[in-house]
Amino acid sequence: MTQSDFQTLVVQTLRTPDEAATRLLALNLPRRWLWMAMALMCVLNSIVYSVSLQLSPPSDPAALAMIPPAFQSPVLFTMFLFGALVITVFVLQWIGQAMGGKAELGDILVLLTWLQVMRFLFQLSILILSLVSLTLSAVLVLVGSIWAIYILAVFLNTAHRFDNLGKALGVMVLALVSIAVGLTLILGALGAAILGGTGNV
Repeated sequence: MTQSDFQTLVVQTLRTPDEAATRLLALNLPRRWLWMAMALMCVLNSIVYSVSLQLSPPSDPAALAMIPPAFQSPVLFTMFLFGALVITVFVLQWIGQAMGGKAELGDILVLLTWLQVMRFLFQLSILILSLVSLTLSAVLVLVGSIWAIYILAVFLNTAHRFDNLGKALGVMVLALVSIAVGLTLILGALGAAILGGTGNV
């Protein structure tokens, strides 16, 4: 992909995400490369996030204390982000197929990997803008978050070959609930194991 192709794909993702999704799916990239690319983007996103946290920490010490340790360490945040994305890839495929979708694992993987590229560019823009105006950066974060949800819905709609965005939004909601429940059960089991081990000491 040339620089011109890259820029065109970025613009397409923002303006006509369905065309961008079709173009990405047509690349037929090997899954091994996509997993490596996703891991790389997790590292880059974590670096930008950590720098932004250092440059603009919460003004309230209590708010800073509420940030989980995993979100304050670049290494832990990278591992957390990659793990969450891996789970998301599988869940979006499984739930989508359960609702009549046609997307394969590689289809969801290439789209989410590209979204991480877009996230990196967005976070970098926010970091630069925050040095000029925190208000404008906050507004851009809000607008960007809403638009990102729409882009993901269009991507899923295209990948699963649904006939409307409603199914894609349904997949997103069910995936969010499933991931939240799964993480809650895992954390609960770990907590019980830790308490049980402590009680046996």
